[in-house]
Amino acid sequence: MSGFDPNFSPFECLTCGKELFGRRDKKYCNDNCRNAGNRKSKGIDSWYEPLFIAQINAILKRNYKILKTEVTKHNGPTSVGRFYLIDKEFNFKYYTSILTTNAGTYHFIYDHGWRELEDGKIMIDEPKAGRTLRATFKEIGVRDGNGILPAKRKI
Repeated sequence: MSGFDPNFSPFECLTCGKELFGRRDKKYCNDNCRNAGNRKSKGIDSWYEPLFIAQINAILKRNYKILKTEVTKHNGPTSVGRFYLIDKEFNFKYYTSILTTNAGTYHFIYDHGWRELEDGKIMIDEPKAGRTLRATFKEIGVRDGNGILPAKRKI
């Protein structure tokens, strides 16, 4: 058998059969078809995201949006009441990283963070414009795998 199929058109998606446009060696019409084709060729039924991952991502996204909204609304770092954030459905149990400084413990959701103040309020902060979380850590002297990074300022 030569492997030649007279009904096969090189301009059709190998997964769904849609007409292809663009490069002559293109095999799939989009990423979904490409992924499905690769899964089929490797004998993988399908990949699915477990429900708990989607739920955690939804909580993190909501928390991030709340923090970002507060920082934007006040044009920078601000303090708000704990119950104010709870009323907005902020969940304090979910965050992506922790940073302990002389000022206290910051809980971060990506690049926006908060720490609890002594009066029960929450200080919401963000790194300086255009700075990464790592650059912020480096500036205030946070431990990394190679030891302690030099502190340039205190928060």
